[in-house]
Amino acid sequence: MSSEKDRFDKVLAIAVNPGAYDEEAVAALHKARELVKKDPKLAYPLPHLAQPLPQAVPRDEASYQAKITNVSEFWLPILLNNLSEQGYGLGLKTKIICDFAIPTTVDVRCDGTKSACDAFQDHLDLLLDYINSRSGEN
Repeated sequence: MSSEKDRFDKVLAIAVNPGAYDEEAVAALHKARELVKKDPKLAYPLPHLAQPLPQAVPRDEASYQAKITNVSEFWLPILLNNLSEQGYGLGLKTKIICDFAIPTTVDVRCDGTKSACDAFQDHLDLLLDYINSRSGEN
């Protein structure tokens, strides 16, 4: 078996060698296919040689929810765009829902690591402080 495996490896090496002539590479691929037809185990790695999948590192999962009320029509697209961009940048799964009643209400939920949720909350607080400080100007 090992001699067949060695032969198969050599044939594939010729087939993928960038210095091989096209005709030589195609002939090597045909030969590799013939070898696999004779012994299909050559096409797949043996189960004991396969690498185990890495274990997923447990994450400190967290969620954050907020309801933002009285959002003016002027600030709504700015708020939505900013929250979407921040959530994406922090690697969070975010859901932003608008109730377009007057005044507009925005429900926000994000899921991810605790540190990312905390950073999102801090950003939202700063953004709302900024919007509230400027609300008389628009």
